[in-house]
Amino acid sequence: MPATEQIINVSGYRFIELEEHEELPALRDAMLEAFNDIGVKGTILIAQEGINAAFAGTSDQITRVRAWFANDARFASLWLKESPSQILPFSKLKVKIRPEIITFEPNLTHAQRISPTATPAPAIAPKKLKEWLDSNRDFTLLDTRNTYEIDSGTFEKAVDLNIDIFKNFTKAVDDAVANGTLNTDEPVVTFCTGGIRCEKAAPYLLQNGFKEVYQIEGGILHYFEECGDEHWDGNCFVFDDRAEINPELEPTGATLCHECHRAVPAEQVCPCDKPPPR
Repeated sequence: MPATEQIINVSGYRFIELEEHEELPALRDAMLEAFNDIGVKGTILIAQEGINAAFAGTSDQITRVRAWFANDARFASLWLKESPSQILPFSKLKVKIRPEIITFEPNLTHAQRISPTATPAPAIAPKKLKEWLDSNRDFTLLDTRNTYEIDSGTFEKAVDLNIDIFKNFTKAVDDAVANGTLNTDEPVVTFCTGGIRCEKAAPYLLQNGFKEVYQIEGGILHYFEECGDEHWDGNCFVFDDRAEINPELEPTGATLCHECHRAVPAEQVCPCDKPPPR
């Protein structure tokens, strides 16, 4: 593709029951064949619980991939969010079969496991959340992301659980309830970059004593689309070569530190004292 042509970055997920042993290898092969032919790059994870996709290409290529998904009844309602950039933030196309499309606490019993399709938590629209924040409504705004993501930016009101990996979320919640950081009787709104982690985090909270739990519809990216930087401080970490985007959904020019995973501002040295990659 021409170097000057704008790139469209796309991400989205859907929790849907797929037949692991029969469907997944055939689905992986079909996606690889179709999307390599179209020419997009990125990473798509599929599991028995659904699909998690992040890929990029030209406007025409993205239109063709959207059409492919729309023609498959399993993915016809897949919500794909877009943001522009001048660079292609992926070097190749990967379609991988995983046990989960987002890894959660591995030590939960069968009864404790989260099924987002069976027990979804209600969503709150970005503009409704902004209304709550504007009016100083009494609730907890819970950041379910990792600390290196939060370093790039978060909501001004957010509670940070100080986790370095999402698998530690359940223990961090237990600790936060025990020390009074989280109150199970107070409304909680969970958020993450695109919403996928909250699809597991919010139902888990409901299963474990929290009375009223919501998740931001479409995550931070949708909030940026609808509300810009209102009540937000900083930028947003993303899991591709852009490293970080601003509330206008544009790359900030940051680079990724491969030692501590932080997004390092352009021309700066990472706080872990290792220079940003070149």
